[in-house]
Amino acid sequence: MLKVLLIDDEERATDALRLMIEKTIPEVQQVMACNDSRKAPEVIAAFQPALVFLDIQMPYLNGFELLDKIPNKNFKIIFTTAYNEYAIQAIRFSAFDYLLKPVDVEELQGCVQRFVNSQEDYKQQYDLLKNILHNMQAPSPGEFRLALPTKEGVHFLQPADIIRCESVGNYTRFFMQNGRTHLISKTLGEYDALLTPHQFIRTHKSHLVNKKFIAFIDHDGFAVLKDNSKVEVSRRRKEEVMQSLK
Repeated sequence: MLKVLLIDDEERATDALRLMIEKTIPEVQQVMACNDSRKAPEVIAAFQPALVFLDIQMPYLNGFELLDKIPNKNFKIIFTTAYNEYAIQAIRFSAFDYLLKPVDVEELQGCVQRFVNSQEDYKQQYDLLKNILHNMQAPSPGEFRLALPTKEGVHFLQPADIIRCESVGNYTRFFMQNGRTHLISKTLGEYDALLTPHQFIRTHKSHLVNKKFIAFIDHDGFAVLKDNSKVEVSRRRKEEVMQSLK
């Protein structure tokens, strides 16, 4: 049974989210709200939540400044934010969950379910938070670093250094320009949405490829890459791939 803390300067927002959680998420035992970011560190210390829904834009201390004042972040963070595509991309590239305001009940349930099903190491959140700040200060999304949390630690990749990604069941294997590979416990579909704006193209249901590494499409319908590997191009995607490479 979970203890959940809502941190948002708008009382109406925390009232609505609290009601939604109490009505639709039976795993949650207790919900508390804090509407003053300055008081949040002492509330967290006293309440000891397992899950914190944290607004990014707040007076006095924004979400990141608040987290900087909490030395032991022994809780899962889910950011809540009004629409800001740049901030959302920075968060997603750093392997954090987020909820867009106004909060959708199915997205809320999905976030909580992912938390319940996961066995994340909260110690990694410090590095992931630093990556969000790095991405938000980047001059363009092209400079974003992609965080890949693994059991050994967090790998930070530049999209331009990724040759391709391959689906392995519910996992994704990354093939890097330096010859290394990383196996990540997320589906290829999640990285498709993230990397398509960074010159990646889905050649097949199992393959996502950085276009700059495609040398040519051979007569057998395979994309031949500059590292001499081959990936399949499905028939239904072939025209889209050819147009994209022109």
